[in-house]
Formats: sequence, structure tokens, C-alpha cells
Amino acid sequence: MKKLIIPVFFVLLLSFFFIKGNDFTVQSQEIKAEGVDLFRPLSKDKINELNLDSNNFLSVFINDKKEILLSEKKINDSIAIASLTKLMTAIIVLENYDLDELISISASSVATYGTAGNLQIGEVMTIKDLLYITLIESSNDGAEAFAEKIGRSTFIYKMNEKASKLDMKNTRFINPSGLDEGSLYNVSTASDLKKMVVYILENHDLITEILSLSEKDLTSYSGINRKVKNTNILLKESDVYLWGKTGYTHRANGCLILILNNFSINNSDGYVVNIIAGADDRFNEARKLEQWLEQSFIW
Repeated sequence: MKKLIIPVFFVLLLSFFFIKGNDFTVQSQEIKAEGVDLFRPLSKDKINELNLDSNNFLSVFINDKKEILLSEKKINDSIAIASLTKLMTAIIVLENYDLDELISISASSVATYGTAGNLQIGEVMTIKDLLYITLIESSNDGAEAFAEKIGRSTFIYKMNEKASKLDMKNTRFINPSGLDEGSLYNVSTASDLKKMVVYILENHDLITEILSLSEKDLTSYSGINRKVKNTNILLKESDVYLWGKTGYTHRANGCLILILNNFSINNSDGYVVNIIAGADDRFNEARKLEQWLEQSFIW
């Protein structure tokens, strides 16, 4: 019996080391693969201190559906989003309206707070032209005109429905413009806003095209000529800024979404999404964040 036990023991012992040896082989191969296929950007040994005064911000590098969080502050806190709202407004327009269709500007739309876009009562234009005005100059009148076309409540329902489909769990829209309505206002989080931006980048090139323009000359169907100028002053400062959307209300303070080029010399694939909210000087905050990103990572 003892003669039988000893060979069995050695067989089991050898099997154990063989299995463990295979485990080590697999692990070493995984580590080796990770070491070769480095996904940039890589943080430098010494990262500069980032001093932003914004209440909330998020910076993330995105490439082929992979994401690297570069910096963040309170990205899941609920915030007022002001005219960042109009990105969702544009999504609903593009997914429900014919761009060549005509739309008439009503008196109730023009009565909306703000004069951006300088729309005229009874003016007729294409959906596409109104989209340029609404996004580039952040026209509240334009946003309301879009909502009126299918009924304001229906339009707002579609906005919230789309947010739900994009898994924007902490987002709620009460209007298409981003204006405060008494104690009510549109809310989201930096994390949710990033999901909306990624969706736009993957599905709606026209939004990115429109918001990349510093200005544009338009003539409405009614024959009214206008030059619309982008509220995003950073577009004229550097080619690193591809496009973005501004927002401001007293409650939200300054907020800004920016999509930036990859900082690498050969401008390889991927882009940076920066979201800034609750800022006294949103553009200066964006400049500081851009400089920090360029200096703190190997691109």
C-alpha cells in the first residue's frame, strides 16, 4: 500500500507545479503585452499641480472607445448646465426634423429672454440655418422655436428620453434653452455631459462642424442677412480647440465644453474632452487646463 501511495504523491506534486508553471506563463505574457501596447497619454514622473477655481471639471482622453481620465473634480455632482443644454436640443432636431424644411419664428419665441441670433417675428428660414444660429450664437429664441415646431412639451419629453437612452442618469431637462425658470433649471453632471459629447462625436458630424466655426454668414428664406459669431472665443486662439459649447446663467455661472486635438506631434488618433462648470472665468480656466495637460503627459 505504501509503495502505491508514494508514486501517486509524486504524480500529484508534479501536476501541481506544472499547473502553477502554466499560470506564471500566462501572467508574464499579459504583463509583456501591456508593456508593449502602451496606451498614451502617459503621465510624467512629476505632474504639475493643477489649480482650477471651477466648482466641477472633467478632462478625459478618448480613443477608439477607450477612455483615460486625466483629471476631475466632483464629476458626479448635480449642476446647472445653462446653454450646454443646446447640445441636446440639436440632437433632437437632427433626429426628428428635415434640415431643408422651413420654420417660422413666432412672437413667443422672440419673447424668450436674450437677444442672441437677432431673430425677427415672422421670419422664415430653414431648420439647418436656424441650427447654425442656435448653436453658434447660443440663441434662446432659436431653441424655443425648434421646440414649438412639434410642441414644447413633446420636444422636452424627447430630450429627457434621449438622455435616458444615453444613460445620463442624473440629467433632467425642463426647457430647450438652458434658462432658469424660477427655482427650476436643467441639471446634469460632468460625467453625464461627457456621454452626450461622445454620442455627438460618433453620430452627428453637423453639430461638430457648426460649433467649429468662429462665424458664419447666413441669409434666411425671408431675405434677412446676418453674420453669426461664436460665443466660444477660444476657437480663434489656437488650433488645438476643435469645437465646443458655452453656457452661462447666474445659477450655473460660466460653463464650457471643449473638444481638443491630441497634443502629440504627429496628431495621432484620439481627442480630449474638457468640461468646466461653475467658473467665474471659464475661458481662463480652459487655458490653464490645456497648458496643464500638455505639460503633464507624454502624448
